[in-house]
Amino acid sequence: MRRIHRICGLLLAVVVIFYALTGLLLNHRGLFNYFLLREKVVSQVPVSDPAILRTFIDTYKKQIQRSDDPTVIRIRKDKTIEFLYGSHGTTTYIIDPQRGTMEKIDKSPQQPWFWLNRLHKAFKTSNAWLWMADASALAIILVSISGLLMVRYRSREILLVTAGGLLLVLAALCA
Repeated sequence: MRRIHRICGLLLAVVVIFYALTGLLLNHRGLFNYFLLREKVVSQVPVSDPAILRTFIDTYKKQIQRSDDPTVIRIRKDKTIEFLYGSHGTTTYIIDPQRGTMEKIDKSPQQPWFWLNRLHKAFKTSNAWLWMADASALAIILVSISGLLMVRYRSREILLVTAGGLLLVLAALCA
C-alpha cells in the first residue's frame, strides 16, 4: 500500500500544484487583463443612419414589451434574434421572425449550489474569503513541493514525476 500511495502521490503532486497555481491566477485575473491581449485598429467606414438600427431595436422592444435597451443583441445563424437583459442574459428573449414565435427565458440562481460555486471560484465573495483561498492554494503548493523534495528519488520515481508533468502538459494542450 505504501508503494501505491507513493506512486499515486508522485503522479498527482504535479497536477495538484498546477491546479493550485491556476487557481491563484484565476482569483486575480483582473491583474492580468483577464488573460487577453487587446489590439485596437481604427478604420474608416461609410457614415450610416443610426435611426435604422434604432427602428430595428424599438420594433422588437415593443414585441417583448420592455422599454429599456438590452445588454446584448445577438443575431444567430438560424436567423433568430436574441435580446439579453442583465448580467449574462439573466432574462433572454429569443425571437424567430420567420415563424412568428418568441421565447422568454429567465435565469435564477439555484441555491445552495450557486452560492457554493461562487465560494469555490472565490468570485464575488469577500476579500477575506479570497485571501483564504489564496493562502490555501499556497499551502497546497508548498506541501506538494516539499513532498516531492522529501522522496528519495530512484530512477522509477523520477520517471513517474516526469510522466505526471508530461500528462499535465498534454492535458493543457488538449484543453
